[in-house]
Amino acid sequence: MSNSEELKVGEASSFISKLESNRVESRVLFKDRLVTLSENTGKEVGELTVTVERSTYSGRECYLVEASSNGVVDTVPVGTNITAYVSPSLTTLEHTQHEYVNMPGNTLTKKSVLMLEEDGGYSFNLTNTADGKESTVSQQFTPDEMASFISECANIVLQRLAVVLGMKTRMSFRALGVNNTIVPVTYALLESRTMTVQSVTLECVGVERTLEDEEPTTWQLYFLNDGHMYTRSQIDSPVYMKIKSLPENFLKDEDADWVFPDFGKGRLQWEDDLEMYSLFLDRKDELKEDHVSYMRRHPELKAILGDFLQFLLMRKPSDVIEFAADFFSSFSSTAQLKPAFAHSEFVNKSAIRTE
Repeated sequence: MSNSEELKVGEASSFISKLESNRVESRVLFKDRLVTLSENTGKEVGELTVTVERSTYSGRECYLVEASSNGVVDTVPVGTNITAYVSPSLTTLEHTQHEYVNMPGNTLTKKSVLMLEEDGGYSFNLTNTADGKESTVSQQFTPDEMASFISECANIVLQRLAVVLGMKTRMSFRALGVNNTIVPVTYALLESRTMTVQSVTLECVGVERTLEDEEPTTWQLYFLNDGHMYTRSQIDSPVYMKIKSLPENFLKDEDADWVFPDFGKGRLQWEDDLEMYSLFLDRKDELKEDHVSYMRRHPELKAILGDFLQFLLMRKPSDVIEFAADFFSSFSSTAQLKPAFAHSEFVNKSAIRTE
């Protein structure tokens, strides 16, 4: 192991040692919901939900981590569902992962179960199903092999803790590789970015995770300052994940070091905006043309309104509303019969000019 690798492992051990082995960090107990978007089209093709809750496992306080990713890739439904129990010091107690690819006429599935043994090692069982045939693989990992091991669900908690508690330098752990071998996994800080969500501009913390397998895989993630995931992308992947709106508990967080902007209720000066004023004129002309066209198709409308106005000026009623009700009810076949223009039997004498 090189000096730089030893340093990264040392930083990882130092970070883990700061976590209380018997206390769940309440600031990472929340749910993330992201949509999966196509890099090419920007359309939604799936979603990712991640939940971390307080739980117990064989009498031990721990995190219950659940993650579900479902979507469509090249018209083929795919998904991954993971459930795990993780100790406060990020030791994985039990980890179950189920993956599926629903190809036409052939559903491929992969289910793996990783369990902590009494001696500190792990048992690993993998079941593959393809073409209706099932195959199983079983492995044992020694405590030395699993030192500083971070499972997929422990990784979720680690990333949240890195944001909430603060990660200073690169850290290196161990993880399960593509071929079910133990490989290094490295975490590094990315340069922070300014993101905008619901018209709110926020500073986001970036973390890069690299699984140093035979063919390395790298993910880049950005988080809000309370640990909520903002975006997640895998290098060279045709999709990426992003939140659609600020989490409710983030909006209500009085300890957040940003303030929701108050724009007041000032008058909107839309006339000074050339684009908005142009849209206003276009809409005005559109409505005017529509109204003229309607009146052209219904010439009786002009005649009826002309008769009403002429009769109104002749009678000069004191109650124009009641007079209008009497006038137009005469056109209804269902209105109750009554004297026509009952409210204008007498001319409004006050409206008559005396010589």
